Amino acid sequence: MKLTIISGREVDEVLDSADGVTGLINAVAAAFRDYSSGKVKMPQRTVIYLDNDWWGVMPCGARNVGFSVKVVNVIEGNKARGLPTTQGIVMLMDDATGQPLAVINGTALTAWRTAAATAVSIKYMARSTDSLAMIGAGLQARYHLLVLSRAFSIKKLFIYSRTRERALELAGLARGRGIDAVVTDSGYDAVKQADVVVTATTSREPVIRGSWLHEGMHVASIGAPEVNARELDDDVIRRASVIAVDSRAAVMNETGDIIIPMKNGLILENSLIEIGEIISGARQGRLGDRDITLFKSVGIAAEDLAAALYIYGLVKSRNMGVTVEL
Repeated sequence: MKLTIISGREVDEVLDSADGVTGLINAVAAAFRDYSSGKVKMPQRTVIYLDNDWWGVMPCGARNVGFSVKVVNVIEGNKARGLPTTQGIVMLMDDATGQPLAVINGTALTAWRTAAATAVSIKYMARSTDSLAMIGAGLQARYHLLVLSRAFSIKKLFIYSRTRERALELAGLARGRGIDAVVTDSGYDAVKQADVVVTATTSREPVIRGSWLHEGMHVASIGAPEVNARELDDDVIRRASVIAVDSRAAVMNETGDIIIPMKNGLILENSLIEIGEIISGARQGRLGDRDITLFKSVGIAAEDLAAALYIYGLVKSRNMGVTVEL
């Protein structure tokens, strides 16, 4: 059997264009819709800790679509080794024949599909995209900028990060894409001026507060992947008119941004709307222009399958990748 190996560089190359990003956003939106409708078979991710190292295994399949498995890890000790703290691979297979099709760099794929998921929430929930606040300036923030700058007409970007050097680098990248970018001295200074706020941090404590928010804004939070971690305080939850998630089951099991407010009685399970329900038209993503809307994502395997299929198709159409015989 033949298998195509797709590098992170190739993932970046095929996706970083207006057409590439548009196609990816559409693929991820369709995956959310199919997941919420029950078309996609996706168990909760399996998490294993080896000492303090986090490992996750994420399978997903859909008939006449495909089957994928992602293995991803977070190893803090890699900082001292000069290696990325988060790494992974995605294996794509044909669902009808079971034939392996590709192994894709999971670090790049995850970064692109996570940013695309945020873009889906902005497309279906945000009132305006003129100004954007980015809290965090690491790898995920960079890929969010790559995606959002291709997908929306962003005029102003406000960046806050505890690591100012990274914030300045991100601002330079934004300016290279024609966006007026400013590095702020606090999260409050960034949020108060924005139509859309994206939080992409590794913080375990809230990085934005509900008292900072103003009418009509949209918040997308992708950090706080553990049950005791939060990017959002209780007031963000209280002020949100609509709370959308990628998966009810996933967020109620994996992120303190939902688990802790639920324990405090601020959220009921039936108040969480899956973004797939909004895409299908079953639920509304915004009730009025004055609403504050929230999208909380933890990342689900349905996104990986959709992104893997889309990337594989682009790579094969361009005769890229390395094909090996197994």
